[in-house]
Amino acid sequence: MIVAAVGSFTAFLAVTSVLLWAAGFRASTAEARVGRLNSGKTGRVSLDAPFGDRVFFPLMDNLTKAFVQFLPQTWVTRTAGQLSAAGRPMTVQAFFTLVLILGVFFPVAALALTLMAGGGSLTWVGALAIVFLAFVGFLGPVLWLRRAVRSRKMAIWKSLADCFDLVTVCVEAGLGLDAALRQVAEKLRGPLADEISQMLREVGMGRPRREALEDMAARCDVRDLETFVNAIIQAEQLGTSLGRVLRSQAVTLRVRRRQRAEETSRKAPVKLVFPLVLFIMPTFFIVTLGPVFVRVVDYLNG
Repeated sequence: MIVAAVGSFTAFLAVTSVLLWAAGFRASTAEARVGRLNSGKTGRVSLDAPFGDRVFFPLMDNLTKAFVQFLPQTWVTRTAGQLSAAGRPMTVQAFFTLVLILGVFFPVAALALTLMAGGGSLTWVGALAIVFLAFVGFLGPVLWLRRAVRSRKMAIWKSLADCFDLVTVCVEAGLGLDAALRQVAEKLRGPLADEISQMLREVGMGRPRREALEDMAARCDVRDLETFVNAIIQAEQLGTSLGRVLRSQAVTLRVRRRQRAEETSRKAPVKLVFPLVLFIMPTFFIVTLGPVFVRVVDYLNG
């Protein structure tokens, strides 16, 4: 009975959470707060609210908070930084809720259901399958987050050259730095334009431009963008020509892009060795030596 209850409960949590995530059932945290303030119910949840808002999501939040307490804090902090570098596709709480669902609930439900089907016994194949399921559940969200961070950094890095050129032209034409960055945010599309727009909104709300620029560079975590921000800050502090500094930074960026392209092209022959040895060479030997081997076998049998 205990095994059946555990299996049913974990299976219910796993399936329900996946379905609600896939359907986009829950609103964002800001939207939820605004809805509670508008309804005048900041501390209680209405009985007319959906089941997810009344029962499921508070339960998942409490379970996730307890789950995060057992995790290394270095991993939690690093995950928060990676989510920021990925453009905040979800909150830290939501990410670890996903890890909890895929890495704990699904394996526990599979274990309980396997024990129920086997009459309380577990084979080594089933145990390996459950361990593999838990491993994939923990590793899947981490790999997805790393891929999202890497793709966003690459998109920002590819947009830097156009950004530098546009800012340089606008500054040399007589615009201020904020107006030039606003032109970049309006003309360009992508994560870099979004980050610049957020930085300009922070400056418009009264935050010092230096802090906003440094925060933008820390969020993006791109070395060339950090160099660009440091050059702007130093030019403003020293009183040098901002247009000249931006032009030199643009030239340096293009040199780095050419050097990185050359480095990538020189790594290509080394990377081609593995598919060549593992896939192409065996096929080549089969095609060339296969008929000879068949004739040798026929000769020896004859």
